[in-house]
Amino acid sequence: AYCDMSNKGWTLIARFSNNDSKYWIANGNFWYDRVIPHEDTGSPLKNKDMISTAFWKVRGDDFKITRSDDSSHTALLQTTSHCLQGGTFRSKITSYGNYRNSAVWASNECRGNCSVSYGGQYKTTAGFEQHSCSGNVQSSNYTGFWCDWGVGDGAVMMIGGGGSGCARADHGIGITEENEAKFGGSLPHYDFGYNADNNPPSKYSLNLWVL
Repeated sequence: AYCDMSNKGWTLIARFSNNDSKYWIANGNFWYDRVIPHEDTGSPLKNKDMISTAFWKVRGDDFKITRSDDSSHTALLQTTSHCLQGGTFRSKITSYGNYRNSAVWASNECRGNCSVSYGGQYKTTAGFEQHSCSGNVQSSNYTGFWCDWGVGDGAVMMIGGGGSGCARADHGIGITEENEAKFGGSLPHYDFGYNADNNPPSKYSLNLWVL
């Protein structure tokens, strides 16, 4: 795994890209089950989906998201309250339930969330559009896990506000237009972005780190 020793020692654990197959939203394998690294785990600058052994092995307290086209790895968002509680990212994200095999993961809610602070290029990064909106599903300074709103969309990790006043729930990482939020399906779904009815950016990807 790649470790950024020039910046506190953050460990790169995963990357979400729209420049290849939909590994993070077609099914739950990468989130729940995969135990073999995928793609180049040693470079934060590649624009391909990636998962490192660190995703299920490295324990930490907080996580951050950065852009693959930012060599300084400035946090677009960073959790502020020991979100991971000394566990791995996989243990956190899978603790809310088993949503493999197209199981519906939520209805008009997020299964959980963590407080975050924003920085860097967050205002111009896809998925962060609701950073200052507070809605009936979630308020602005949070990242939610396993979110859904209404008949029509959801996200594995919803960034910022969600619900009727905050562009529903399909903004962040692992977004879908499925009428009941789940992996796969026939409606648009992407590894990250904003409003799954729109084509998401493919010129950069999002890196996930733990500390």
